[in-house]
Amino acid sequence: MDTSKARRLVSLDAFRGAVIAGMLVVNNVPWTNATPRQLMHAPWGQGVTFTDMILPWFVLAMGVAIPQSHAAHGSVWLRIWRIARRAVLLVALGVLIDSLEARQLALNIDVLQLLGLSYLAAAALGGLPVLARLAAAAGLLGGYAGLLAFVPVPGAAPGVLSESHNIVRYLNDTYLTRYHVAGLLSVAPASALALIGGAAGEVLRRGVLWGVPDERRALHPALAVAAVGLGGLALAAGGGVWGAVLPLSKPLWTPSYALLAGGFGLALLAAFYALADVAGWRPVAAPLAVLGVNAIVAYVVPILFKLLVLDAWQARTAAGAFVSLESAIIASLVARVGTVPALWLYTGAYVAVWWLVLVPLYRARIFVRV
Repeated sequence: MDTSKARRLVSLDAFRGAVIAGMLVVNNVPWTNATPRQLMHAPWGQGVTFTDMILPWFVLAMGVAIPQSHAAHGSVWLRIWRIARRAVLLVALGVLIDSLEARQLALNIDVLQLLGLSYLAAAALGGLPVLARLAAAAGLLGGYAGLLAFVPVPGAAPGVLSESHNIVRYLNDTYLTRYHVAGLLSVAPASALALIGGAAGEVLRRGVLWGVPDERRALHPALAVAAVGLGGLALAAGGGVWGAVLPLSKPLWTPSYALLAGGFGLALLAAFYALADVAGWRPVAAPLAVLGVNAIVAYVVPILFKLLVLDAWQARTAAGAFVSLESAIIASLVARVGTVPALWLYTGAYVAVWWLVLVPLYRARIFVRV
């Protein structure tokens, strides 16, 4: 827990808050025939949706924050300890959530495990020059693309990326699942995205100095906006073009998908930076920053509440059947206002409740970190 008053990059808090708000929406919106396509994962082979962008943006935001931690005072060994501790805690939280959901010990690569491992890789390389980190990101994306495009699946030609036949699924099923690390290959593109976020973090850090009084490191804010924003749009365009050859796929974490999602994320971050940190319109960013300054709490606690309360507790319906508390609440809303209004009312109320829970921490400048 951190109650310090050190200067924060408001745009990063707002961007991270937007990502968390998106996660709360897509994780809790009831899935019915009326649910908008953008609030569900895209079916295999049908591109990407807004929902598919959320996890890459979370990885990106985590990477952007890495330069600040490297700039903090402390010995090399202390930094190593902090990096390792954070990675382990993220993985442990992921295991806890998955185990509660499965009602048994579940060891695999899920959201928080992916965040922890990609953070470990990106933070370990965080002391390298920016160009070296970008080169490492390019190497990871290129190597992963080579695996997808040129390594054949037994019984199929190289480059086959159907849902049932692709090299990632083959390696998961044949080798990785037995060791409870299916999905481990996605750490490569996720780490690359975190490294790209770290490069953007260096640019923004030099633009506002992160409270460090060293004018030699200053970068004109307009240049920082242009570098991050235009760079992001260029990455998104490159990912879109690459997607014509290497399909955009969230299940496979294809490099084209990572670049497309990461590029749009950088453009959004640059917009927040221009508004909040350059123009000084911080009140515009404050509502999102409420979620962003305590991102892990805003992500983990609602999931635990859903698993331990909304899904575990039961309520009796008018017909006498017992259903989960969440299902009972949604059914009650549908009966009163109809399917579509109930969908938005339930989801909006869920996000609003957790926003209100986090307001006191934001006002007290209490930042809970792992």
